[in-house]
Amino acid sequence: MAWYVIVLIVSSALFLLTTIGSFIFGDIDLDADMEFDSGFLLSDVISFKGLIHFAIGFSLVLTLMKEVTLVSTSVGVVTGIVFVAVLYYLYKLIFEKLQQHIKYTDVIHDLDAEVYFWDDKTKIGEVFITLEGRPVTITLNSRDETHFEKGQKIKVSGTRHSVYPTDL
Repeated sequence: MAWYVIVLIVSSALFLLTTIGSFIFGDIDLDADMEFDSGFLLSDVISFKGLIHFAIGFSLVLTLMKEVTLVSTSVGVVTGIVFVAVLYYLYKLIFEKLQQHIKYTDVIHDLDAEVYFWDDKTKIGEVFITLEGRPVTITLNSRDETHFEKGQKIKVSGTRHSVYPTDL
């Protein structure tokens, strides 16, 4: 078996495993982000996934041509680059479509919260609230001499960055 067939098999298996893993566990990003002015993330192309996509395209051409020549290598490199570009834009399109379904709430008004931490000296703490369907912690501020206990249930209003108690 030729080396390029082995590369095709391994890269295709890695592609399937990372795709299935992304569906099951979510996207695990281990790459550094290098952003250009155009919003283009170099790390989305030069990454583990990008390398897998290139290897699939490159080795597929060599496998179909059944030989390693200057022409097949050149066509393989171009095909690998096309695979990376197409899959980059496909991932970007899917991500944008998923983001359209998420509503961002900037103003919080009378939400139930649970005190997680409170410091009487600074009058600052943290509360757990459910925001956009998921639990988050937000900074709790107080303008008066109120004391809160961990686990205490209160109502809060403010923004997604800082809230104040409203039921006092």
